[in-house]
Amino acid sequence: METNEEGTYFQEGDHVRIKSTQETGRVHAADGGVVYVLMDETHETKLFSARAGEDAYIELVTEAEGTMSQEP
Repeated sequence: METNEEGTYFQEGDHVRIKSTQETGRVHAADGGVVYVLMDETHETKLFSARAGEDAYIELVTEAEGTMSQEP
């Protein structure tokens, strides 16, 4: 994740989870305020907003803890 004066954003390589389905994937690319997530199980690509926050559809998965986090 990257944090700057405009907010906190997901970036390439972040491991994320879709909040509604609990599916996991990795951010494959980021472009123009969106991230492309390659899903772990299906290998399909899904598109989400790059901005992190409580209203985001995805959240960061912390590898070491195996838990989810909204903030870096």
